[in-house]
Amino acid sequence: MAPPARLTTVRTGWLINLVLLALVAALAAYALYGGGKDDAAGHPLTSVAASVVKRIVIEPRDGQVIELNKDGDEWLVTRPLRARANLTQVERMLDLLAVRGSDRMPAEDLQRFDLDRPALRVHFDDAVIAFGTTNPLSQQQYVLADDSVFMIGSHHRSVVPERVERVLTHSLLRKNEKPVAFEMPGFKVTHVDGKWTLDPPQASTVSQDDFNRWVDDWRYASSLLTQPSSGKAPADTISLRLEDGRTLQIGVLQQEPELILTRTDEKLTFYFSQDTRQRLLSGPGAQAADDDPTADADPAATQTPPAAPASR
Repeated sequence: MAPPARLTTVRTGWLINLVLLALVAALAAYALYGGGKDDAAGHPLTSVAASVVKRIVIEPRDGQVIELNKDGDEWLVTRPLRARANLTQVERMLDLLAVRGSDRMPAEDLQRFDLDRPALRVHFDDAVIAFGTTNPLSQQQYVLADDSVFMIGSHHRSVVPERVERVLTHSLLRKNEKPVAFEMPGFKVTHVDGKWTLDPPQASTVSQDDFNRWVDDWRYASSLLTQPSSGKAPADTISLRLEDGRTLQIGVLQQEPELILTRTDEKLTFYFSQDTRQRLLSGPGAQAADDDPTADADPAATQTPPAAPASR
């Protein structure tokens, strides 16, 4: 006996819906995982090589313009203030020049991609990359470069800082700033005749390795955050005399709950962890003493107790 006509129609409708659903899913998967990826054989956004770039300008639509300029091997922030730049952050931005985009389109009808008034522009010398909206299906970013519109991975935009704090150096000292004397609150460390000395001397022996580790902690101190100086007066001052004869004044703004130091010459404020505070301010040899479990132990507590009398 043949099935009712109504049941056949229902089954046919379900099959059509399933086929359409599978087709939509396949197209979405292709756009998201196939056609949406940056392709090594895709289109270069610009013809500019990262190695020749001397100037970077970041222009957020609703934010502050940030400008960086290369000075020898060093990058400097020159707007809105003058300071050392974070080289790692600069290199991440320069990597944008190596990105290859997909779906190259003529720069027409830019409002479709929010590129008539882009949220962000980045200038690499004379080359400009502008960031528009994202494709709702593939989640790829529309960018305008070299008079064309491309699609690139949306994660690329995150490498461009829109606040100056994100591009400031984390290094308290420059690479060529080598201290030979420290005048700390409560003690002095000086390099004389090839050896480091501590004044006043500690009761326990401080080895030259202890001194070298402590000096390196200062030379390579890296902040969690760097900000423009607020102009607040420091509670203490640390003087560092350098190998070239210059003297740096490092202001101590705060020690708890985090160490905050400021360089008056650069008008920058550096935020450090409590572990870094301990290493920098406690002096050479302090870390080794902290690691020695017997350093502060009661001598009586470390003596071997007398043996119990033998039972009869």
